[in-house]
Amino acid sequence: MQTLAQMKNIRKEFPGVTALNGISFDIRAGEVHVLLGENGAGKSTLMKILSGVHKPTSGEIIINGKSFSRLTPQDSYKQGISVIYQELSVINSLSIQENLFIGHLPVKKIGPIKIVDYKTMNQQAKQILQTVGLYRDPKTLVEALSIPEKQQVEIAKALAAQSSIIIMDEPTASLTNAEVDYLLSIVKRLKKSGKGIVYISHKLSEIMAIGDRVSVLKDGSFVGTKKIGEVTQDDLVTMMVGRQIAKNYQHE
Repeated sequence: MQTLAQMKNIRKEFPGVTALNGISFDIRAGEVHVLLGENGAGKSTLMKILSGVHKPTSGEIIINGKSFSRLTPQDSYKQGISVIYQELSVINSLSIQENLFIGHLPVKKIGPIKIVDYKTMNQQAKQILQTVGLYRDPKTLVEALSIPEKQQVEIAKALAAQSSIIIMDEPTASLTNAEVDYLLSIVKRLKKSGKGIVYISHKLSEIMAIGDRVSVLKDGSFVGTKKIGEVTQDDLVTMMVGRQIAKNYQHE
């Protein structure tokens, strides 16, 4: 299985706090790698380093064979990394297709002038929306969509950007059970297409259903990586908290 990205011995220090203490993490094509830990464990900080939001204090990032000491958001985007946050970043006042291609609109030339090629954009948007199961007119304003549909647009944005790595940070927090099931079916489809998925969630039933491997962080340190088939939900809770079962985790 091809390794798309590796993070080696990543350390991140904020004033007075060590947020990450030598974390190593990898993402493979056609795999869902779950990142698990209690609040404050360092999951989001690690992914913000991969997406270029934070600069690591030390460590190495290898993407597609290239080594980086740090990434900018532009670097991360160029290397095919997209992040879908719990707080969606779609722009309600734009159409679906404009959201998909914002920053890289298809253009055509009329003489010396370049203009947006809306026909091409519409055709490409229709194809991408089919991939994520959103059967809406691409010209529809995003403000008319439901929360699950907006999330599908977020995933479609990653596909429009030709991302090979998609990070999903608590993607089901505001979804109903039926909507969760549908989202997980989309994740499985993306995995089959060869995308590398990083999936962050506290919902253990989802993790067991969707994950291939799970890496656990605790207080900014690496606890371990396991194949999903080799652990139970209780094992994961014990890894997270360092003691036997805590009652506040969801064993649905």
